[in-house]
Amino acid sequence: MNNLPIVSETKSFIEEAIGWTMQDDGKWIFEKNRIPYSKTEYNKSGKTYYKLGKENFELIELRDVNYDNEMYSVLTIKFKTGYYEFPILMENWHNQEAVSFFVFKAEKLREVIPEKMEFNKTYITNMEVVCSGSVLDFNKKTLNSIIAYNIQKTLTDKTLAPLNLLIAFWPVQTGGQSLARFRLIQVMNKKKFYVPYLELKNRDKLFRSSYYEVDYGIFQSFIRYGGNVAATSFTGNPQTSDDYYKRGVSNYGMGNYNQAISDFTEAAKYAPYTDFFLTYSYRGNARQKMGDFTGAMQDFDHAIMLKPADPGYYSAWLTTIYNRGIARHNLKDNNGACQDWNTVIQLGFKDIETDNAIKEYCKNYRFTGSTLNYGTVSSTLPGTSTPDAQTDYYKVYWGGVWKYENGSYNEALRFFNRALELKPQTNVTGIYSYRGNCKLKLNDFQGAIQDFDYALGFSATQPTDNSTLKTIYYNRGLANFFLGNISIACSDFQKSLNTGMNDPQSLNFMKQVCK
Repeated sequence: MNNLPIVSETKSFIEEAIGWTMQDDGKWIFEKNRIPYSKTEYNKSGKTYYKLGKENFELIELRDVNYDNEMYSVLTIKFKTGYYEFPILMENWHNQEAVSFFVFKAEKLREVIPEKMEFNKTYITNMEVVCSGSVLDFNKKTLNSIIAYNIQKTLTDKTLAPLNLLIAFWPVQTGGQSLARFRLIQVMNKKKFYVPYLELKNRDKLFRSSYYEVDYGIFQSFIRYGGNVAATSFTGNPQTSDDYYKRGVSNYGMGNYNQAISDFTEAAKYAPYTDFFLTYSYRGNARQKMGDFTGAMQDFDHAIMLKPADPGYYSAWLTTIYNRGIARHNLKDNNGACQDWNTVIQLGFKDIETDNAIKEYCKNYRFTGSTLNYGTVSSTLPGTSTPDAQTDYYKVYWGGVWKYENGSYNEALRFFNRALELKPQTNVTGIYSYRGNCKLKLNDFQGAIQDFDYALGFSATQPTDNSTLKTIYYNRGLANFFLGNISIACSDFQKSLNTGMNDPQSLNFMKQVCK
C-alpha cells in the first residue's frame, strides 16, 4: 500500500445540478441531481427503481494523482443504486451507494472549456480515460486506496480501461443568466461506440433529450480548479524557477514533501513565482503534511496576502484560507480556525468538510465577519496583464511561459512576440522554441517549423543543453509529420533520439511512424 500513487484530497466538486429530460409526451421535466426517464409512465411510478431516474448523483468530484511523473485527474461520481430481492415482482428494494471513477491526463480538462469559448455553442471532449471502474457500498476511508490500486494496476499492466468518458458542454445565456449544461457520457472504451458522439454532424443531438444544468461559474470553477496548475509536471534536473515550481508540484503529488518544500523555496526566489500565491500555498500544504504547522501558517498567511486578480484562481485561494484553518486547529487555536472556516463559507466556498468542521468545532464560536488582510495582485501575477506596454524582458518572457503552460496559446504568442521585440541577448533559443510550441498547438505547422529552425540556429551560438534540443527536434518532427513530410519527420525524430529523447510515449509514437 505504501507504494501506491497518492490520490489527493478533493480539488473541486458539484453537489447540486438540475437534471432535465424531454418526455415521450413532448414535455420537459426536471429533478434535482437526477435525470428522469423519457417515459412518462416510469416517472409517475412509485417504484424506488424509477425514482432514482435514468441516472443520478450525490456528488461529482475531481482529484489529482501523480503516477510515474505524469499528472492525472480523477473524476468520481457518487450515486444511489440498489436492487430488488424479487426483481420480477419489483419488491423488497435494497438501497446501495456506489461510486464510478475515471482517470485521465490532467491536461485534458483544459479542452472541456475552450480558450475561446462561445455561448450557445455545444462542445464535447473525449477524456481518453486510462483507468475506470465502479465500487459498490464503498468505504470513504479506503476509496482513494482502491482508486490508487486500480490506477497502478491498469497503467503498469497497460490494460484498456473498460469505460471511456466524454464530457459534453453547452454554455448558454438566457433570461439574464449564464448557465452550463453538461453531460458525463459513460461509454464502452472502443472507438465504434464513442466516435459517433464526437462527430460534428451529431453535435445538435447531444442535448436534444436530457442534460444537467448548473450556474456557469460553478461549472467553470469545477473544471478549472486552481487554474488547473496541477496539469503541469516536470521530470529531470531543474534549470529555471519554472522547472523548480513544476518539480515541486510533481513531488507534492507523489508525497515527497521535503523535496517539494525545497523546490518551492527555490522557485520563490525568482519572478514570476515570488508573487504567486500557489507557490506558498503548495509549500504550506507540504509543511502541514510534515507536521510543521507553524511553518505552514506562515506560508498560508503569505499566500492569502497575494490574492490573485484572475477569477480562475479564486477557488484555490479560498482553499488556502480553509487549509490555514486546519493549521490553526492543529496549533490549538480553535477561534482562529473557526474564523477562517466561517470566512470561506461567507466568501462562497462550498465544501462538506468545512461545514462538518464548523458543526463539530465551532458550536460556541460567534462569527462577526471576515478580517482577512490581503491585496489583490494583478501586475505581478504571471500573464494577467497585456505584454505590449511592458519593457521588462524577463516579466514578458515568464508571462508567456505561464500562458503557454496554462493552455492560452494565442495569448502566449503575444508575450513571446513582445519578448523578441525587446531584443534579448540571452535565451533566444527558448523564446523561439516556446513560440514554435504555441504554433504547433494552434495547428500552424509551417510557422512552427520556421520557429524551431530559428531556435536551432541560435542554439549554435548560445549554450543549449540536450534536454532542450531533443524537445525542439521532436516537436519539429511532429510539425513535419502533420504536414505529411514523413521522411523529414523521421530525420528529426532520429536527431531527438541522438540528443537523449527517452519519453516512453514519444518513443512509441516515433516507432510507429518510422517503421
